Amino acid sequence: MGELITFIGSTDGTSTTGVVSLDSDILYSQVQYVRIPRGMVAKIWFKKVSGDVETDFILQYSNDVTVSTPTWKDIQVEKLPSSGEISIEKRRPEILRSFTGREGFRVTWSQPTAGLAHIELGVEFE
Repeated sequence: MGELITFIGSTDGTSTTGVVSLDSDILYSQVQYVRIPRGMVAKIWFKKVSGDVETDFILQYSNDVTVSTPTWKDIQVEKLPSSGEISIEKRRPEILRSFTGREGFRVTWSQPTAGLAHIELGVEFE
């Protein structure tokens, strides 16, 4: 069993798309992506999304976050269909692997109308 870390982030409330700035109690400042240590996996056990407007939160993965412009692949979309809150817990987590130590993940958002929305991720590093 690894360490479970909770990341939280929000949309900026003024744009219809963007990258979520993630924060956690173990971070000194917000980050645009999380780099997975070499030989480890990031297991995403739960997600909680909430907000005032319809929002798609897109989980993305990159094989190399060290290049000047990383290529991001969409892994999964969590849709908040209207204002409210949705909690998603998994019996089987989404697993993101790191073979070289350059892999990472991030969360982006897309909204038809700009507004505030929030996401919380429970990630275990093992």
